[in-house]
Amino acid sequence: MFIAAYAGARPLGRPLPALAAAPGGGAAGDGDASLPLHLIYSFARDAAHDGVFTFYDPAQLERAASQQHPTGQRGMLSLAGAGFAWGPAVPLQQWVENAAASLEDLMTRYSLVGLDVNYEEGLDAGGFPEALAALVAQLKAWRPSLLVTVVPFDCVWPHYRQLLQLAGSNIDYVNWQVYAELESPHANADQIVAAYERLARELGGSYGRLTLGVNTEPEQLRGPQLAACLDAFRRLKARGIGGAFTWALDNSAVNGCCALM
Repeated sequence: MFIAAYAGARPLGRPLPALAAAPGGGAAGDGDASLPLHLIYSFARDAAHDGVFTFYDPAQLERAASQQHPTGQRGMLSLAGAGFAWGPAVPLQQWVENAAASLEDLMTRYSLVGLDVNYEEGLDAGGFPEALAALVAQLKAWRPSLLVTVVPFDCVWPHYRQLLQLAGSNIDYVNWQVYAELESPHANADQIVAAYERLARELGGSYGRLTLGVNTEPEQLRGPQLAACLDAFRRLKARGIGGAFTWALDNSAVNGCCALM
């Protein structure tokens, strides 16, 4: 079961909450190493669109990595995010080589266990599925245990579906932003389950690579609310869903620990 929370959300500068208070952090009393909380640090970007990735606030990433509970929490790195479009300024092969080198360095330096692909804009420019599939293959060859997730929603699904076809088993989980598809806060568990039934059919009938997305932005009220998500999650667990994630830990820290754990 994959449980994750996006953390340090967006380059507009929200600080991370105290990681010791998050699930798996020890102080929360639920540091079961068999079910760690994956902290997906957001975001790393290649500002020159050349594949050379840096985290938007290296000092914050360094502090976060040093605060992680040694067994109950694991760090991942999320690429791009809203507001940063796909569009390499160098040939795709050079972009892949640069990206692999810079990401290997970041993941080694901060002891990160995985990579999250979160491009949402500019995907019609072409080259995205091919380049990311090649990048993931190179990173998996470098570290076979590397965990790789993608975080699509309905508007960008055709591009991510092609990436999944090209990358195959190199993509471990699909963090579906169901709150971007079902934007009403009145969306119910039946609608959530129906969305995942459709996705499972597109992925060959298996729920195992899918994770349930929960939006905890207090000001947005975007997407199904927590009660509906928990109801849907219980039903989807019976079908073998791979896990759940929340956007974002910064918000969830205000509302208490992640109930999905």
